[in-house]
Amino acid sequence: MKIVYNNKKTKLEKKSKDTWDLSVEWQGQTKKFWINFPFPLMKIIATDNIDEMNRKFTIKADSIKPLKLFLKERKGKISYEDGMQFLFDIGNQIQTLERFSLGIPFIKIEDIIVIDNRHFFYLDDSKVLDINRITIDIEEPYKISMFFSPEFKNIKGLPAEISYKTSYYSLASLIAFCMFNRHIEVGNNDILKPIYTTKLYWALDRMLQDDPKDRFYLII
Repeated sequence: MKIVYNNKKTKLEKKSKDTWDLSVEWQGQTKKFWINFPFPLMKIIATDNIDEMNRKFTIKADSIKPLKLFLKERKGKISYEDGMQFLFDIGNQIQTLERFSLGIPFIKIEDIIVIDNRHFFYLDDSKVLDINRITIDIEEPYKISMFFSPEFKNIKGLPAEISYKTSYYSLASLIAFCMFNRHIEVGNNDILKPIYTTKLYWALDRMLQDDPKDRFYLII
């Protein structure tokens, strides 16, 4: 079977022409992540307990692919409509996790899959951390990413505390990169000019504020 996504506890692999198996650690430390995962946006045709800890979901779809491949198929630039859907889908995942005091320090291209060229899903449960009031604790080093928030880039040592809104900045910068094939510079959102005054522009602008206190996930 072809593997679409794989980390230590999560694996997504193609089973047949139009079915995929998603295996997750259902009873582990990230149980809240999977209980609140947007499975309703998928066509789940079977659910099986692999063992006491792990569960497998069989998904029926025309296509499931990594974001990197989705982006390559579009010659490095997704459409405005794709950007809006990306923001809506992953933003809703982030906000759902927040209701259970869980946050994500940053998001990278490899964390995302796309189903039927329509819906976007964040899969990396290994980066889901507890929110302590308004911060999350960073206790381990991460490989440097162009999608770090300013406060994440400024971490000088571990352990460290950063705003739970770090994920807003990271998501917005990732979407901007996927749309324009350029990385956001801190304090400079000029690459968003082609979509200026649109609903997506203002949503990304709110998420790309340097000061986490000024950041909001809001689509209006």
